[in-house]
Amino acid sequence: MTKFLREFKKIIVEGRGLDLIPTPKNRKCMLDLGITKRNCRDEILSLSVEDYCEGPKSDKDQSGQLWVFSKEINGMQVYIKLKTAVVGSQKIAKCLSFHLVESPLCFPYRSAGGGRTNEGNLP
Repeated sequence: MTKFLREFKKIIVEGRGLDLIPTPKNRKCMLDLGITKRNCRDEILSLSVEDYCEGPKSDKDQSGQLWVFSKEINGMQVYIKLKTAVVGSQKIAKCLSFHLVESPLCFPYRSAGGGRTNEGNLP
């Protein structure tokens, strides 16, 4: 997971950018949080091991592995699903999900005992 996170951030920083998939749920989250794509990029670049929830797991829609992270942004817990993909001869960083948490998540590397948390945003 640490290797994935380093590689993912390196792709973004080296100028290949971040492909934030513009799903209605992702766009609504950005509006609700009052943030821009640039803010999303910055939040993703600030992810740490403690924000890890699960992965790698197989992408059902395309080849590759998915990794799930979550962090609090503007007082709301956000679910973040990432992957790297090859387009042509280049690796790109993709953010498939950037929306409010919908169910409890597990944080195995959180120092406060890990466990399930983030129930504050749940209906």
